[in-house]
Amino acid sequence: MDDFNAPEQPSIRHRIESAYLHELKAEARPPVSLFKFCQTLGISERDFFSEYSSLQAVEVHWWRHMMDGLIQSVESGAEWSSFSARHRMLAFLFAFTTATLDHRSLLLLRMGHANPLTSVPEWSGLEDRFEAFAKSILMLGRQQGEIASRGPVTAVYPKAMKLLLRSVVAYNLKDESPKFERTDAFIEKSVTVLFDLMGRQVLDSGFDLLRFLVPGMSKCA
Repeated sequence: MDDFNAPEQPSIRHRIESAYLHELKAEARPPVSLFKFCQTLGISERDFFSEYSSLQAVEVHWWRHMMDGLIQSVESGAEWSSFSARHRMLAFLFAFTTATLDHRSLLLLRMGHANPLTSVPEWSGLEDRFEAFAKSILMLGRQQGEIASRGPVTAVYPKAMKLLLRSVVAYNLKDESPKFERTDAFIEKSVTVLFDLMGRQVLDSGFDLLRFLVPGMSKCA
């Protein structure tokens, strides 16, 4: 009998990724033994290494794939082409914090105790993809006069964007406000400071962010 209507079987890569993420979430650690991991999946080590160079590479690829999908999603939005560079970064960060709610246990595991100034190996693919995306936003900002060119200092801007992303994640993971409302406010104020710094103004927005981060300061202002 023809099996034409049989559902397509998941690829080895998909099975590896799903099993890896399941164990990571369930055990709060990645698989310890590659041999046991392959044995549980019913595949050989050769099968595994035909897809990934290491267990860690599975997670690196997954995070990058997640970032790729998110960037494609925001860029396909109906109003994206009309957004300024600043509004594009705002839209992306709001979308990022919403999308990662589905993977918050992984985010806590990888970034819960991370220093925003320090890179996380598992995030290398995600951050590479984000940096390329940030550069396209910075290019738009320079073309529209929203971002000033300051010689060698301009080369630091992509790293500042990367630090912004890490800072938003760090703040969000500690945010206990309803529906993460304070994270939304932090994003708005942080993006304002960064773009003012890359543009022409920074003092007013910097003071506003400081008042937001330091409770009680607004009463003294």
